[in-house]
This record gives sequence, structure tokens and C-alpha cells, in this order.
Amino acid sequence: MADSPRPVLQLFDQLFGEEQQAAQNVGLKNLRTYLEKGGSIFPLVERGVEGLISEQQMSAEDALRFLRRANSMATYLRRRFIERKPEAVQGEQALSNGLLEMVPGPKFERLFKPGFDNMCPPQALESFASPVAYLIYLLGWILFRIEAYREGEGAYDLHQRRCDLKPLLVDFNAVYRPVSSVDLIISVLEKFIVAQSPKTDPVPIEDALIAARYPNGLPYYQHWVTIDGIARLNERSVGDFAHTVDLSYPYFLDALAWDGRAERALAHASRLGPYQRELLTEPAADFTKIEAFYRDNFGAVGVGSENLNQVQYFADVTKLDTPGVERLLSIHDFAPVRSVNVDWTEAAPTGPESSCSGSVYINANAQPGIHILTETGGPSFLHRLSVAPGKEEGLQAFDRMNRMVRLCNWLELPSDQVDALLVAAIRAEVRGGADKDAWWISSGVVHALGLFQTMRERYNCTAADFAVLVDQLSIYGRGEALSQFDQVFNRQGGYREPLRLDNGTFPVTPAPGEVNLTINQLCNGLGIDTQTYQYLALAVAGAHGITNNTFKRSLPIISSFYRLVRLSRLLGITPVEGVLMLTILGGEVWLNGVAGEPEIDPIRGISPDVLNIIDALQGCVQWCRDNDLPVLWVLQHAAEPSPAREASDQDLQLFDQMRNLLQTAKFSNAAVLMAGLPPAGAADWLDFLTSNAEGMAPVVDVEGLVLAPEGTPEQYLIDARKRLEWAIDSALGLLVPTQRTTYVDALLEVLVDTRDAQISLVKETLAVYAGIEVEQAIPVLNWSNATVYQLLQQVNARLEASAQPSASSGRRNANSDALLGLLAEVRRRSDVVARLGLSAAAIQDYLDYGYKAWLDQPDKYAFTVRTLYHLTTLTRAFALSTQPPQQLLDYLRQVNSLPDPLGAAATRLAQQASAIRLAEFFDWSAQEVRECFSRVDPNLQILKNLTQLALLMRVRELSTASGMDALTIFLIGNLPEDVDKVAYGEAAELALLSESGVRAPQVQVAGDLAQLVSITCTVEPTEIVAGSGAKTIFTVTLKDPAGKPLNGVRVHFRASLGSIKSGFTGPDGIFKADYIAGTETGTDTPTYWLDLFEPENAPVINLISDGASLEFIARLLSPVPLETVPWGQEVELYATLKDRYGNLGKDELVDWAVESDPPQKRTQAIIRPSHGRTNQEGLTRVFVSSPTGGTFRFSVLCQRNEKKVFFEPITFAGEEPAQ
Repeated sequence: MADSPRPVLQLFDQLFGEEQQAAQNVGLKNLRTYLEKGGSIFPLVERGVEGLISEQQMSAEDALRFLRRANSMATYLRRRFIERKPEAVQGEQALSNGLLEMVPGPKFERLFKPGFDNMCPPQALESFASPVAYLIYLLGWILFRIEAYREGEGAYDLHQRRCDLKPLLVDFNAVYRPVSSVDLIISVLEKFIVAQSPKTDPVPIEDALIAARYPNGLPYYQHWVTIDGIARLNERSVGDFAHTVDLSYPYFLDALAWDGRAERALAHASRLGPYQRELLTEPAADFTKIEAFYRDNFGAVGVGSENLNQVQYFADVTKLDTPGVERLLSIHDFAPVRSVNVDWTEAAPTGPESSCSGSVYINANAQPGIHILTETGGPSFLHRLSVAPGKEEGLQAFDRMNRMVRLCNWLELPSDQVDALLVAAIRAEVRGGADKDAWWISSGVVHALGLFQTMRERYNCTAADFAVLVDQLSIYGRGEALSQFDQVFNRQGGYREPLRLDNGTFPVTPAPGEVNLTINQLCNGLGIDTQTYQYLALAVAGAHGITNNTFKRSLPIISSFYRLVRLSRLLGITPVEGVLMLTILGGEVWLNGVAGEPEIDPIRGISPDVLNIIDALQGCVQWCRDNDLPVLWVLQHAAEPSPAREASDQDLQLFDQMRNLLQTAKFSNAAVLMAGLPPAGAADWLDFLTSNAEGMAPVVDVEGLVLAPEGTPEQYLIDARKRLEWAIDSALGLLVPTQRTTYVDALLEVLVDTRDAQISLVKETLAVYAGIEVEQAIPVLNWSNATVYQLLQQVNARLEASAQPSASSGRRNANSDALLGLLAEVRRRSDVVARLGLSAAAIQDYLDYGYKAWLDQPDKYAFTVRTLYHLTTLTRAFALSTQPPQQLLDYLRQVNSLPDPLGAAATRLAQQASAIRLAEFFDWSAQEVRECFSRVDPNLQILKNLTQLALLMRVRELSTASGMDALTIFLIGNLPEDVDKVAYGEAAELALLSESGVRAPQVQVAGDLAQLVSITCTVEPTEIVAGSGAKTIFTVTLKDPAGKPLNGVRVHFRASLGSIKSGFTGPDGIFKADYIAGTETGTDTPTYWLDLFEPENAPVINLISDGASLEFIARLLSPVPLETVPWGQEVELYATLKDRYGNLGKDELVDWAVESDPPQKRTQAIIRPSHGRTNQEGLTRVFVSSPTGGTFRFSVLCQRNEKKVFFEPITFAGEEPAQ
């Protein structure tokens, strides 16, 4: 019996009869031959119809017919295999009877009898249900069902795209080990990059990503992405870093000092990298390179570039969906709609006005706009754009659309909003002088995008609002949405009269009682009251040059009102505050720049454009908030106080207090007489002190007010003494020198006491009046450009005028106005002092030298926003430190007294000392401080003013907040606007290190002043005679840590008992200072110091008397009794020891002796004590007596030189005999 054919052959015969097989059908013959040779049915089923057609040459109909039945057979066989494989070997079933006849319940192992012993473990790789089985099945499907039937060239096979698959070892770890998706992706990409890299002249990946422009996500600049990403993590932009390291920031401090640094910061604030900005601002595409343009920007090669006007193909290459294309072209549901509340001068066109709104940029502001050409009833793939990519006009259009699509992706905004931004910026540039026909993105437009990004991130500014800030309100709606103009002014509905732009008129300032509909509509739309309108109207009228008190209901005028209101509210201030801030910061130029038609300067000049003004305005508001200063308070105190015509209750209270106290504080003739001076004849002592005499100025006025001193306090006392000596001589004639000196001293004491009393009066009353500390009163008064005398003189004049009603009212009003103006200025400055917490020492330092050295301000009495900013910088510095504020004030005073020029060694030493002192004050690293110095002032590298201090603090605060070091902050902040791969790469690397918590190794610098220099100080001799003019020499030697002498370093000296001058070290590092003895004896410890170093004590100098010339001065001997001294009484004797220079013989050993006169043995005198030392007045004092009586001569001897002096004889009575 012949074997029956295989089931698959039986299936084949059933499907294809003998006649069909006998026919010349190559495909059936090939299939039968395959089956007869034992070919499996499973590969045929897996490869499908395409496999039968390609491998067996079957027709599609026969292949499909066979495959339907073969698929069923394969499924049946597989199921049978699966069902039979796990079955265990069934043994013979045992007989059951009795209790065993009970039927057990159903169980899985009883029903299916799985052979667990023959199965693989769970999750085994060889399991036909494992991930490996699925992976292999999927791999086979790709190889045999997809890649086997690909058509065309240029397709990538699986193993070309996934070069890591074939070498992959499939083991348990590869299948079940948990791995992050990021690690997998990186591994796959690395192997792909290595496999695809050219073997010769490979292009770095970074350069390839920069050069590539397609898809739209490119170009990709890794360094910029890193820098911008880290800035985002710190809630900042790269533009904020640029502001941090810019010495001229904030920009509101100077209305005219503008340079490219502000624009560079705006470019970085756009969050567009240098290559992205380069793509946006590059010249228009060259028609001679049209194929390269389409290939690079759209990925279209050959015929593909010709198909770019096909809507479907264009959407595919730009990754836009249907609404995205319609929005880009402003058609269909996104077509612009004219506002019905505008009187249009021309009729509406039949098609969409996309070139007027929504798609102005891509249409280059020209009609008709790009639209879609369709055929009625035609398929969608036949829809085409109205521009041909092969023509020059089409190339320009596709160039603009290419830039627009990319910019929308980068800004993450829809195309109509991006178009509004671009159009507003371009029109502002045209008003600033740019070519009105060149509708391309310029660097100025990019700067506008940067300001928009800043306003968007900080104040939630929308694209539509920003467009108004630099241009005008939009009068086109879109779909069902109203135009921006109607949304603002006509959103109430149809029951109110709408505001129309019909060029009608309305008043700038309405007449009293006049009600104007347009003004009411403006106020309702803007949410302001009529008073605010009046204030804004004057600004708008001035900006537009309107002088006839008549506005037109035109788009520029209405946009100006909206711009002033919206900008202020975005910044969180009132419109009135916004206008006042513009006026104070930049005057009429700034106000007109916002209230008029905004301009962007296409060529950077010194005058700010609207971008600079808005940037400066928001910077000022941000500064107020950072320092907890109310904006209105800042504006009120930055402006000159308004003149007051009437005194307030506070003023009157001050006048009453001064009236009560002033009379007793005046210099008077009675006060002089009470001091012990005789009357000045028939004249008053004031007469001799109130007039000029021999070129000497008076010291008091006729009212007894002490005139303001000039010069230093020491010089004032010298000049005053000379003036008083003249007054004594003139009033009393020639006197004995001692008497004259006594009178001058007494008169000077009266003058000084009177001056102090008047100062105290002003201190106490002004402190209460202005709400400040007593010690701050006089510095604040001086800061207000007034002295104690001037204030008292004006108050006294007012009091006298008020007591004389018949006096001239004109004179009284003039005096009153000046006094009220002065008091208003005092209140203004006192408020600043109290708000900022300025100490009296800080104010005095500012008045002495700080106004020039700290602020570079020529007028010490001027007070502007710039002054307030820098004083705020000073107080912020105090708050940032735990050190006493005086430490910083001392540093500023010392650093601004450095000699100019400095030598090389002195410069290096001052740089290091300056860095260490500021690092100690701000609790920072000296290396970080020096990094700031080197960037701020590369030449001197020493911080000397508050502008530099503000930058240092900005870097310090940013370093604390971000964890970056100063170098990283400066590298990021100084990134150029143009491409500089080295600069960007270095900044990105350090930024990554800081974000990872790892810092680049720093150069070790000295952190203590003592480590900077080795100082030795010696003196020879150590003793000199006071008053002799003798000198001793202090020798100071300076060496650096390496032992090299320091040349040209200034050494300061100060002594109390002698004079010594400062000087500079020589080439050997040595400075010799001559110490000249003063007229007083004692021990002097001079101090010496270097610039910016702490004072140190020099060796001790003893100023002694001249021992050889010491003698007891006869005229200074104590008198002796001329009569007999009663028995039992003592007599005091004393003598004063001096040398020839007038020095007292202090602490000298002396011996007292006595001789009887005539010599007698039975008489006796007692000296108590007979041996001792002179005191600090050079005086030796004893008590002598005699128990026996007699006449004696006493003497005193100086042991140092054995000089003796005798007293006149003294007779003592003897003891009286008892009665």
C-alpha cells in the first residue's frame, strides 16, 4: 500500500486540481516541488503572500488562496503541539471501589496533566513564552516580512540602524538586569555613531550637529544648551549673568551711557543660541544655491524640492499638522478679520488679509499673501501653496517660512503670536531709520525677542502686549476672537457705544465740568480714573507734539495710552508711577520714547531706544523690590521736594522748640563777663567778634550765633584763637602776657561752649523733627547743604519777623520760603537715612570724600536715583556681612587714599590686601574676590568705589544661590553675542562642574594679611632728650614671603610725644623714619602700618630729661618763713627739678640735708622724708621741724649730677620751759 501523501500535499491537491497543475504554472510547480522535498509549511506562512510571490513565483491570486488554508493548518498544528507537549505520561488507572469510588473535584493537574518535570524554569531564556522568544520572532518578522520586500535605494536595514543588535550577547543579565532608558539610549547612539563615522577625516559630532539644519530641531549647539539649561535650573537666563558682571548695570542709572553690553544681554536673554541667532539673521537665500538651501533646510533633494509647494509634503518636512499650516498662512479658521470699529480707508479684499495680520513676516508685508490652491472635488494631496519653490519669489517665501517655523518651535509659541512680535519689532526699527522694504530679522529684532522673553518669564507678558509696547494695538481679529483693540475697549457688548478709530477729535484736557464720551471710553477700557487720564494725556500730547489741546481717535494715540498703562501694570506699578519713573530716570527723552511712537535704533547709538528704556524701567522696579523699597517712596524721594508756602504743624512745633532754647544758647556779653573777663569799655564784646579785623573773619554774628567753621577742627581753634587775641588787645589794650593768655583762654572757652550749645540745640530738635538719631542730625543737615549757623540764622530771622507784624512781608516770605525749603530737604534726606539705616559715620564719610570717590559725583549735595542706588549698595553690603560696618568704611577710606601712581610691589601688595580684607568682610574666598577684581579693573585690580562693590556683591549673591564660582559666572556673563566656540566651551564645562558639585582646582592665595609680607621694625637709640631737637631712627624692613625686598611701599607712622613722617621703602625694602623728640617727657609707643594693613606697635621710645643739666630752679623753690617757727610746727619745703630744655626731672632720686647756723652740736632738725624721688611734675616735697629749736639751712641734692640748692635759713623756737 502506497504511503498516503503528507497532509500539506493533500491540501495542495484539494486547492489546485489536476488540470490547473498540468497547466504551465511555474509557481504551482515550484511550490509542489518544495512540499514534496519535505519543505515546512511554517516558513511559507511566516513570509506571507509576498514570500510566495517572490520565492515561488506564484501569482498573487494563487498565493492568497493557498495561504488562507495553509495558515489554518499551521495554526492547528501549532496548537496540537502546544497541547500535547506538556502532557505527562498517563499510567494505568487503578480500580476504585467503596470509598475510592468517590469522584475527586476538578484540578488543573488532573484535567491537563502537565509534565512539570519536563518544563523549563520560570523566566528561562529557552522558554517559547520568554522575551527572548518574542525578540527572535520579531527579528524574523522584520528580516523576512519587511526588509525582504523593500523597494528603492537609501533605506537603512535594521542592522544598519541598530548596529548593537548582532554583537549583543543574550544572557540572563541582558534580559532581566534593570537598566535606565537613558543608559540604553546612550549605548545605542554611541555604537551607531562609531559605525557611521567616516574612516578618514571624521567630522566631530558637535560640528555636525551645528552644521545640520534639518530636521527643524537643528542646529544643535551642545555648549549653549548646557549653559542655558543650567541658567534655567537657577531660574535665570544667560542675560541675567551678563547683567551680573556688567559694571554699567543697572542701566537706569545713566540715561545716555549705552553701549553694546546691554544689547548683548538682551540677545542672551532670548534663550536662542549663537547659531540659532545666526540662522535667523543671515542674509536672504541665494537663488544660485537654491538646491543647497532646500536640501539643508527642508531635507528636500532633487524632485523633493519641487514638491515643497505640495501642502502635504510641506507639512511633513516642517512637522506641521493641518491647523499648524493654516495658522502659519493665516487662512481658513485663522484668517484675520477686520475690526468693525475702525473706519478703513480701503475696501476689504475678497481673500484673507494674511499679509496684514498673522502672516505679515512670511509675506514680507506684501499682498497677496501665501495661500493654498485647491481643485474642486480633488484629493487633498493635490492642494498646493500659491508660491513656486523654483522661482526666486518662492525661494524668498520658503526662506521666511523656514525661519518662522523654527522660531515658533524655539519660542514655543504659535506662529501668529511670533508674527506679531517680529512685525512689531521690524516696524519699530523702520521708525528708527531702517529700510522699510527689508523685512528680514535683524539683530535688533533678536534683541526685542530677548526683552520679550524677560518680560514673559518675569511678568507673564503676552506676545500681543509686548507687540504694543514696541508698536501699536492690533485691529485685526482671528476667527471668532475679537481684535486686540476691541478686546480692550469694546468688550462690554453691543449695549454701549463702542470706541471707534475714526480720526475724530477729543480734548487733551477737557474744560471743567465737560463730559467727553471718548475719554470715558478710554478710562473704562484702561481701568483708570479721570485724574490718571489727565496725567497720561499730557505725556501723550507732549510725545506726539500736540499743542492745540486736541487728540485724534487714531491708532497711534490710543496705542500710546494703552502702552503707558499696560507697561506699568505689567511691572506692578500704577500708570502715574510709570510716567513719573520715566521722567525721573530719563527725562523727556525717555517719556517720549514710550508715550510716542516707539523706535528701535538699528545702528547702536548713545541714545536709548524703546528696548533700552523698557529694560531699564523693569530693572529699576526689580531693584526696588529686591531692596524692599516701595516704588512710590523711591520716586518721591528721588524728585526735588515741592516748595511749601506755609509751615506745617511739624514745622511750627520745631520753631517753638528753638524759640525756647535759642536765647540761652547765644553768645552774649553777659556770658563773657561771667567767665571772668572785664568789660570791654563802653563797647560790647560782640562788637569785637562780629566784624572783620586785619583780614580775619568774624566768629559770631550780631545775633550771637557762632559762624560755621571752616577747615579742620584743629585749624578752626587756631584761627579762632588769633581772632580772640585781636579782640582782647583791641578791647583791653596791652596786658601782661600771663594775664592776656588767661583772658584769651577764657574767651575761647566761652566761644567753644556757645558753639557746642548751639550744635546740641540743633541736634536735639532736628532729631525729634526728622525722626532720626541725635548723632545723625548734623550730618543730615550738612548733606542738605546747610550748616548749624544757617539753620539757626533762618529760624531766628523767622522768629523775629513773626514778632514784628509791621515788617516787610516780602522779606518775611523770602526768608520763610528758604527755611521751609531747607526743612523739606532735611526731611527728605532724613527719610532716606532712616529707611536705609545709614550711620552718622557713613554719612560723614560720604560728605568728606565718598561722593566723589565712591560715586564719581561732582556735587556732594546732589541727590538722585543714582545716589540712592549706591547708598543702598552700601547698606546692602553691611547687611551681607557679619562684620561691623565700620570695617568696610575704613577700607573704602584707606583704599581711596592710596598714592597715585603705585609702584609694582606696592600695587601687588595692595591688590592682595584688598582681596583679603573684602573676603573677610563678606565671608568669601580671597581667590574669588581677586577673580572679581581682575575682571572689573584689569589694570589696578583694586576695588575702590560703590559701582565695583555692587558688581562684587551681585557675583557673591549669584555664587551663593547657584553654587558657581566667580570664574564660571564671569565666563558665562561675558559670552559674546557672536560665535566663539572656545569661550562657550569653557563656560559650559565649568558650569557643568558647578552643577555637579565639583569645582575646578583654584590657585592657592594667602588668606591672612600677615602672610603677605614680613615686617621688622627697629629703633636706635631708644632714649632721647625731650625738647632738645634730638632724633632717633626707626628702620622698617619689608620683604615678601620669598624673602625679596619690597620697593616703593608706603609706610605710615604716628607718634604721640614726637613727630615722625611717613615715607616709601627703597630698593632694599628699607624705610628709615626720623623720630624728632617733642617737648614732653615720657614713654612713646609709635604705631606704623602699610596701606590697607592694620597698625602695629613700633619699639618703645623713652623721652627723658637731660641728666647733665638737671637743676632745681630757684624761682620755683618754696618760700621759707621769715619769722621764727613756733615749737612743734612743721614747715613744708619743695623744689622743682628741670633741665636746660625745660623738661621736668621726673622720678629722680633726691637727698635732703640740713645744716645749723651757726653750727651747733646740741641743735637738731628733722626732715621728713630725707630721701625720695621727684613726682611727675618734677617736684620733691618734704616737711621739716626741730625739737630743739635753732636756725637751720636746708638743701636738696639731685643724685644724678650731684647738683644742690640751698633754702634760706629757717629759725625754729625751742621748747618752752614748764611753768
